[in-house]
Amino acid sequence: MSSKPYRTFHTETSNEVNARILSADPSEAEYDVLYFEISCIAATARHILEYGGAKWTNRFPKDWENEEYDTPFGVMPLLTVKTNEGEAILAESIVIDLFLAKKFGLLGSNEYEEQTIKAFYSSIHYLRERSLMKMTWTFPDKRKEAFETWTTRNFPHWIELHEQHLKRNGGNGHFFGDKISLADIHFVSILDHFAELPRGNEIVDLFRASPLLWKVRETVLQHPAIAAWRESDVFKNTVNGGKVVYAKSAF
Repeated sequence: MSSKPYRTFHTETSNEVNARILSADPSEAEYDVLYFEISCIAATARHILEYGGAKWTNRFPKDWENEEYDTPFGVMPLLTVKTNEGEAILAESIVIDLFLAKKFGLLGSNEYEEQTIKAFYSSIHYLRERSLMKMTWTFPDKRKEAFETWTTRNFPHWIELHEQHLKRNGGNGHFFGDKISLADIHFVSILDHFAELPRGNEIVDLFRASPLLWKVRETVLQHPAIAAWRESDVFKNTVNGGKVVYAKSAF
């Protein structure tokens, strides 16, 4: 059991000050993302920050096992928000994604749109999480069988369900509405994750074979800020880093 010290949510900064920091206009704040040099669960936050034109820093731990970080649960990613009043730290990727999506206008324009976009986000999110647990990092002697199950049953079923929603939305390259949302960006992020896996091309090809789903990816990638981010060396290094990590899960 690790003796590594972790930060609590009760800091020297008052709740009122923390609230003001998190409520600050993005133009008056700086953001810091701490996560490994891979895509996975920090990818969506990084894309959103680029989409929003935020001033932000991509920070990677050099020695995660031995260095101390201000993390409440001993895991990453962490998002630090800095203003002239100080800084506030958010933990857990879902919380970070939803916070940034709200900050940069990616949750629609009313309560119904927000909750619907969140529902798509959740469905996309747990496709990756369940595949990580039941396919990528399942018992080594079960991985090949799990890969076959996921590529012949689980992924095709998910694709079929979501094609219906995309068709109902007019096949316009968005899961909901007519502009880029958190759900669209998150979908691109999980495709990046699957592409980094061994035999990842076979998984991505399943999604590529769906014109409706692939159009979502292409629509997001056409956004100038996101396109520029994905051409950067920093982004390409995270892709390569992911391939190194997931090579250990060979199917």
